[in-house]
Amino acid sequence: MPTSDEHSGRKHLPLSMFDELLDDAAVAVDCLSAIVRVCSEATGKAVTLFDRKGHIVASTRPEAARQTAFPPLGDIVGGQPAPTGADPVLIAAELGTGLSRRKILSAIVERGEHLGWLVVDEQPTPFVPTDEYVTLRCARRIGAQFLTQRRITRVAWNARSNLARQLVRGSGAWADLAAGAEYLGVNVHAHRALVYVREPEGAPDDLDRTLAEYTERALGLEVLSTRGSEGILLLIEAPAHAASPTVVRRITATLEAAVTELSPTGGLIAGVSSVYEPDSFVRAYREAREVVRCIDRFTDGTGHRVLAVDDLGPARLFLANGEVSAIRHFIDDMLGPLLDDDVASAELIRTLAVWFEENRGIRRTATRLGVHENTVRLRLSRVHTLTGLDVTGDATHQLSIHTALLVLRLRDHPALHAESRCADAKDDTASLTDERRTA
Repeated sequence: MPTSDEHSGRKHLPLSMFDELLDDAAVAVDCLSAIVRVCSEATGKAVTLFDRKGHIVASTRPEAARQTAFPPLGDIVGGQPAPTGADPVLIAAELGTGLSRRKILSAIVERGEHLGWLVVDEQPTPFVPTDEYVTLRCARRIGAQFLTQRRITRVAWNARSNLARQLVRGSGAWADLAAGAEYLGVNVHAHRALVYVREPEGAPDDLDRTLAEYTERALGLEVLSTRGSEGILLLIEAPAHAASPTVVRRITATLEAAVTELSPTGGLIAGVSSVYEPDSFVRAYREAREVVRCIDRFTDGTGHRVLAVDDLGPARLFLANGEVSAIRHFIDDMLGPLLDDDVASAELIRTLAVWFEENRGIRRTATRLGVHENTVRLRLSRVHTLTGLDVTGDATHQLSIHTALLVLRLRDHPALHAESRCADAKDDTASLTDERRTA
């Protein structure tokens, strides 16, 4: 039964009961939150667990302290680096610091690694000598659980990574793969798009994991990840019955946001395949590799680039395998008069690109560009005059110009910035959501 402290009048747990509750909390499903609750019950005070980045992991407070918000870690330590020593620290309440009550802060340290902080607030009752002991015991138990959960997570991650590698290679008996996938909670029958990511020098070691977690969270779709000898592979689930172009556009837009946020130094390039069923992931891998090869051959490598196989079409085979200098001469021969760095030239290139994207429809092109249909016709006629290529009447000329435009896209020509991709991706979000609900 709880006993009463003669000085504060606070009821607290006997140490024997505290140990039992701590043992029970360590095996609970939400063990970290459970240990924080035990710490709060044993001290009778508000308790918060912060990770090593200062984010709140779990927080519990007695009924008498429900209305009081727990301050951020930065306010608790007064803007100074938080202590990382093994012993609890009593932080005084001082005028001008923003702290109206004292705090006990115990760093979470396990096997020499700092993992976070456990903080006990002096409310609704004053501290007693046993509070520091309870805080230290709970902090040590949390440290042990942190490492245990990390090991479990790493084992599961490695198993999923191995499954992804086998799916891409087409290796292993299908029955064994299906059994392993079921154990891991993976839908091995799902159709997926494959993303091949070539990392820049100096990329973080865990970029494969952070990219997978980012895209899974942003898309709400299952993502398998594995690291190969030359880059990272992501297998991203496609909702049942969703059109491949819709899924690929959404994945591409999400990856563009992800690489900018997760690898700010630049130089990361990625290729996205079409959506395939599991027995065709080898083909998906080949497609994504070809896209990356095209980007690598025709860009300077200073910025992030994410393109899908749909962006390049069949011309990727020519661009990925043809002789680079010959292709560059080809582009100059095709579009040389349009490559001047002026507004009029950029306008003609943009009009050509949109005209192809809109399946050579004059009305749709005019609507998208916000101009009259006759303006589109005049611009296409101007292209014919400058280049000698009959873009509206000769299929061979159309193929030549379309291929040349793809190289300009790979070079990230200013006139071809895909400002419509974000809008398309937003439109696709609702479609994908409906597909998931239907499935």
